[in-house]
Amino acid sequence: MDNLLALLQKCSLFQNKNPEKIEQLLSNTNYKIESFKENEVIFSPLQTADKMGVILSGTVDVQKLFPSGKVVIIERKKYPDLIGESSVFSRVEYYPDTVSAGRPCKILFLLKTELLALFALDRDFMLNFLESASNSTLILKHKIGILSLDSIQEKIAGFLIHDKKHANIANYSNVVTLPFSKKAWAEYMNVSRTSLSRELRALENEGIISFEKRTIEIKDWNRLEKILSL
Repeated sequence: MDNLLALLQKCSLFQNKNPEKIEQLLSNTNYKIESFKENEVIFSPLQTADKMGVILSGTVDVQKLFPSGKVVIIERKKYPDLIGESSVFSRVEYYPDTVSAGRPCKILFLLKTELLALFALDRDFMLNFLESASNSTLILKHKIGILSLDSIQEKIAGFLIHDKKHANIANYSNVVTLPFSKKAWAEYMNVSRTSLSRELRALENEGIISFEKRTIEIKDWNRLEKILSL
């Protein structure tokens, strides 16, 4: 139990709450913890959207599956992110996307009815939930913005600029550490891995960035930003 409380302290839902308060809230809740193997489906568009989850370990991919078999990763999440928070109170009956384990993971699940009970018990918990759901909406808007860009270089620039100017304001630097592999990054931006690698090399040759594996250093901010305004 102590380990669970320590993990939940870093979750946005329990922001600024000590272990004793978290334990008190959980004692009034019928939560459930489940483990998932790599690629195992957690939520699907065939499931009723009646619960959300807190990632306790591992990684989770939010995916859009197309009839052709093509898969686009909308978002990759990890501890202590939430999953299903934008769907659980929606008027849409089912989850809009497939959510599966990117790597073996553990998830704590809370039913919609349990969330409502927690909202009644703790106003701050409710506000934390609303903030998390709003942030998820903004992330989705960013993804749509990336996909709407014309060239691969524009998509790269848009992703890197957003990551450093919005996602990591408190840790502003010229270095971006990708949260996923180059293959997953290509899927996220709906381009081929070969094309992504080619354009990254082109940007490196121009002295705008340098990269090695999942680490990208931005050498010239002005030229990177100019790519988006061309």
